[in-house]
Amino acid sequence: MKYLPAAGIHLLAFFLFALTFSGCYSNQPPENSFNSNTSNPVLPDDAGSSTFEVPAPNINLANPLVVSEKPEDVALCGKINRRIEESPFANARWGVFAVSLKDGRVVCARDGRKLFTPASIQKTLTAIVALDKLGADFRWKTAVYSENQIEADGTLSGGLTLYGEGAPDFDAAALENLVGQLQAKGLRRVRGGITGDESYFRGDTIGDGWTWNELQWYYGAEASALSFNENQAFINVENGAPRASTDYIQVTVGAPQHAGSESNTTKRGEASGIKRGLSDNNFYVWGNAKNFGARVAVHNPAGLAAKNLKEALEKKGIAVEGEIRSRDWKASDKFDTAKAQELASVQSRTLGEIVRRMNKHSVNIYAELILRTIGKRFGDTVPGEIQRPQNVRGDDTAGAAIIKQWLRQQNVATEEIEIADGSGLSRLDFVTPEAFGRAFIYAAQSPFAQVFTDSLPVAATDGTLGGRLAKVKGKVLAKTGSISFVNSLAGYADNAGGEVFAFAVITNNDTRKNGAVSVIDAVTTILVTGTTDEKDAPQKDAKAANNSRNNNDNANANQPNFVIRNNK
Repeated sequence: MKYLPAAGIHLLAFFLFALTFSGCYSNQPPENSFNSNTSNPVLPDDAGSSTFEVPAPNINLANPLVVSEKPEDVALCGKINRRIEESPFANARWGVFAVSLKDGRVVCARDGRKLFTPASIQKTLTAIVALDKLGADFRWKTAVYSENQIEADGTLSGGLTLYGEGAPDFDAAALENLVGQLQAKGLRRVRGGITGDESYFRGDTIGDGWTWNELQWYYGAEASALSFNENQAFINVENGAPRASTDYIQVTVGAPQHAGSESNTTKRGEASGIKRGLSDNNFYVWGNAKNFGARVAVHNPAGLAAKNLKEALEKKGIAVEGEIRSRDWKASDKFDTAKAQELASVQSRTLGEIVRRMNKHSVNIYAELILRTIGKRFGDTVPGEIQRPQNVRGDDTAGAAIIKQWLRQQNVATEEIEIADGSGLSRLDFVTPEAFGRAFIYAAQSPFAQVFTDSLPVAATDGTLGGRLAKVKGKVLAKTGSISFVNSLAGYADNAGGEVFAFAVITNNDTRKNGAVSVIDAVTTILVTGTTDEKDAPQKDAKAANNSRNNNDNANANQPNFVIRNNK
């Protein structure tokens, strides 16, 4: 049992950011924006649509996919390889795989069967397996329990337990729904406090192979069975004074620090850093920037949910006595829902809706909660020789093992692949470009095909592709991926010749960081149009290379209003 607040000495995560106001704002609305009236990020429902339909192929994945020797396919692949090899990013490691949904011929393969770190296109594999095993209509439940009934005078003795089962979208609105149900049942006083219970999932709340210095940022948020508002908060510093979207986190601003002369500071722009302990919610801000903001991860989100339930009850005039607590799977005082009274409950959006939001906006925590849900529900189907025995495996590792097992059973991937997390933030994921092509073939001929294709960002229209691939607007449905030194894109492309390709383009060891995105987009454009704009390609690549250091490492953080830029 955890009591709040917790104290201790912790290793601090350190980030140093360069902040240049002229290059960090945009006239475009942000993909994720902070509504000051709530503590939840606002992700718009994308209304964008493609200009083509993904056909249902008739391809037997048990058979090998053979590289085409047709002259037009050889020529197309030659253009793709030249575009890569003549770019400033040729020294990186490139994987390309494109297969026709019409007849299953491989129109281009460049190290298609070699293992790559995929980044966020990993989410597509998580989504496909979840849609197949759980169904698009699957929902998560979050409920309020008590060991006792509400008395006639409205008093509840023994306290409340807010119990989560992994709902990715549990937020302030859902919490208000629960409070309304409790109020309708006559609740007037709680004696015994409130416990936020995240014990439904066993195992780690962070992904295997995540880097420790990403855990303080919103895209590294813990995957708690009782997640709340995506387990993130906002920090704003205005004229040197800190403000946070919740008092669950504490922000301290150090004295302004100036490096060098005033003229040097002006040339280099304002700079600030943020650091948070690995297991607390104390944020320290330093540097010479007077005004900036950041989205950060909240540690122990079950405690945050319990705190917000208490405050919501009190706003309705319901008194709460006792402490706010949180409980995880390691607690000695196990909670059994079968022996408790359910007083209120809410259902999440459907899995299909969750997958759409996850893929459109690359929401890591959604993928991680889906992974753990798979592990929780199907972990007993993974044999011991594939993964550690059931009595010591966590739901996170079980979920990863099930995804790997499913990919093998469906002839999507071989034994050599490695699945470490659901989101692709891990450095321990290794998948081939061909595996993504095969997975997209499977999805296109599955009962959930429309749900899956509708979840993918549309070129130059919405999601993380909203500002990319303008020349082939509406002709590409694809998931983006980006972590340090890795960029990727995987999905469907509508070729000018009337064919739809399932494709994946992955680059690893790209030390110019996001500069390779321009070449990935050029390769994808070639798949659609069959031609390449050779005239201005070198200039575009050079510009991208020069600007790459200003780009954020993680696709999830590609926000116009996110004024702090990562310079790792």
